[in-house]
Amino acid sequence: MLALPLAVESEPLAAQKLFELGGLGVTNSMLFGLVAAVFTLVLLGLAAARSQKHPRSRLAFYMETMVDGIFGVAIDSFNDRKKALKHLPFLVTLFTFIFISNLSGLLPGVGTLHAQVNGQAVPLLRAFTTDLNATLALAILTIGLVQFYAIRELGILGHLKHYFTNKPWKPVNLFIGVNEVFGELLRIVTLSMRLFGVIYAGEVLITTIAQLSGNFAWFATLPVLFLEIFFSAIQAYVFMMLTTTYLAIATSSGEHQESTGGKVKLQTAS
Repeated sequence: MLALPLAVESEPLAAQKLFELGGLGVTNSMLFGLVAAVFTLVLLGLAAARSQKHPRSRLAFYMETMVDGIFGVAIDSFNDRKKALKHLPFLVTLFTFIFISNLSGLLPGVGTLHAQVNGQAVPLLRAFTTDLNATLALAILTIGLVQFYAIRELGILGHLKHYFTNKPWKPVNLFIGVNEVFGELLRIVTLSMRLFGVIYAGEVLITTIAQLSGNFAWFATLPVLFLEIFFSAIQAYVFMMLTTTYLAIATSSGEHQESTGGKVKLQTAS
């Protein structure tokens, strides 16, 4: 008879605490998220410098291609080139950070390097987006910035008109307004759960296949790794695209805006 393993150890659902800093528990996902944030800033800064000094370098080409693609999505959503350019740094940073955080779980040493915490071996590093608390915080920050930009451009009363009409005391209008506010809160849940669910599921799948494959784990997990790279890019794009859509709706004054149309070409200041 074939002997099947009684149990397969999977990735824990919650991130593990490494230490406390000023009474705040620092988890392995928070630590690696900070590393990913610093790497994102360094990468974007280096790409900006390379595009000025060495515009034909590969880094400049790949980053400008990515920025041009995000700019195209922003123009399609805002229907306004000037407004799309205004919010482009936020959208590029958001996409880059999420993409790097998604890919970070595939790096060697992530989940295999351990530290002793209270006599137990705890993984030192964990991908930021495999922690539900992290994706929830990211979604709250994103929707919060959407509300901030909307209030800054339209004012408080102008922004409230997206939810309530000029006569909010009427029962029907009040019900519709409260429903719209609830829908805004629901966006936080959907953004965080979608990103967490896909990335965490991929991490669990890779871990399970590696344990079941034994000595052939490197070969068995190879197709899944390529699949995870694809899904990492897709999830970063979906998060960024939905954020762009929410931002375009929230900052819209309701007036008709002319479409720029056509292919967008980025121009950098000399």
